[in-house]
Amino acid sequence: MRIDIDRSAGAGSGGASIGRISQLDNSTLMKLQAGCNYINAEIEKVRRQVLMVAIGCAILGAGVYAHLYRRNLKDPRLPIGGAVAIIVGFAAYQHRGLSKKYKSIVVTRVITALGEGLSYSPESRFTKQDFLDMDLFEKRCEKWHAEDEICGKKNAVGYSILEAKATRTEGSGKNRRTVTIFKGLIVRLDFNKNFGGHTVVVPDAESKILGGLFGESETRRKKAIARLENIEFEKVFSVYCTDQQEARYILTPKMMELVMEAQVSLGVQIRLSFHDNSVFLTVPQTGDRFEVKLFGGKVSPELVVGDLAEVVRLAERLLEALELETRIWTRV
Repeated sequence: MRIDIDRSAGAGSGGASIGRISQLDNSTLMKLQAGCNYINAEIEKVRRQVLMVAIGCAILGAGVYAHLYRRNLKDPRLPIGGAVAIIVGFAAYQHRGLSKKYKSIVVTRVITALGEGLSYSPESRFTKQDFLDMDLFEKRCEKWHAEDEICGKKNAVGYSILEAKATRTEGSGKNRRTVTIFKGLIVRLDFNKNFGGHTVVVPDAESKILGGLFGESETRRKKAIARLENIEFEKVFSVYCTDQQEARYILTPKMMELVMEAQVSLGVQIRLSFHDNSVFLTVPQTGDRFEVKLFGGKVSPELVVGDLAEVVRLAERLLEALELETRIWTRV
């Protein structure tokens, strides 16, 4: 999904603020609810269709098995497998059509509700290499998927929010398993000026465990631990950097306070990376916000929006804090 947001117009800090769903006006809420009601009705209709197909396949499968049984072919796997394949195939086909309607109707209205100027794309331009270059995770991902990208602009600085999942395969034989390295939202801020070095902010507990037991990753070993003047921040996060002075210019008392507030507010372990001309923020989540479930609870504006508005606000606050810190951008 890709959404473009323009916050350059407006009063105060240079753009309209983005609030929680409770702060939306009645007209917008009614449009969101109408879209959710339509999708819920479509879900119910598809469920009934899948149920009817399942019943039909069960009857057909039983008839086929009875016929085979009379011919002394008592293995039920063929009729049962055929019936299940038909049911699963039909449900998957219907679900794809439902997902397209959901994204074109409900997601589009959600994006509009978050603010004027937003644009949405079900695909993302964020690549596996972009993920690796952030250097925020110890394990190297093998399989990568990104979608549902929201893009915005405030004070001529572009930003995007997307859903991503990074996994790898570990073990062998019966112990072979897929490990999820990251699943959730990635926020990217793109400035028109470059950072001189690379600074990453990761959970302090992870740094102690992985660094102490297994050693740092190859890319992390090229960075030094940054010593800051906020004891409370360093209890929660570890900071690695290639440029100590720049790291301190980036992580000002105000920035550290903002990051700590965000972690408490979102209730998850966030990570940040500052390099080239971009800032990256990862927000882990378990669900797929922009995917509709065929068998699950009803779709509601609260469920779809969730903490997305809060993440967008955080992106804009990070942007403002970095723009004001002129020392980062004026170094020779």
